[in-house]
Amino acid sequence: MKNNHYTLPLAVSADAAVLAAAAYAGLDSRELGDLSILRADGLYEVRFTSDWTQYDCYVDETDGEVLGFDSRPLPEHVMLGGLSRASA
Repeated sequence: MKNNHYTLPLAVSADAAVLAAAAYAGLDSRELGDLSILRADGLYEVRFTSDWTQYDCYVDETDGEVLGFDSRPLPEHVMLGGLSRASA
C-alpha cells in the first residue's frame, strides 16, 4: 500500500505578518501605532504609523514575503496633534 502524504501550506499568522512589515520598514514592532490588519486574497494588508510616517504593507500569507510597501509622511494635523499631547 502506498502512503500518500499531502502537505498543506501553512498560512503565516497575522502576528508574523506584522513582524515582517515592521522589519521591512526598519522598525521594531513595539514602535508601531494605529495598527490595522486585513486579510484577503492570500495577502495581509498591514497598516501602521510611526512617529512621523504612515505605512501600508502587503505580506504574502503563505510565506511572509513583503510583496508591496508604501510609506508617506503623516498629515500635518496628525503630527501637530501628537506634539500637543506629548507636551501636555
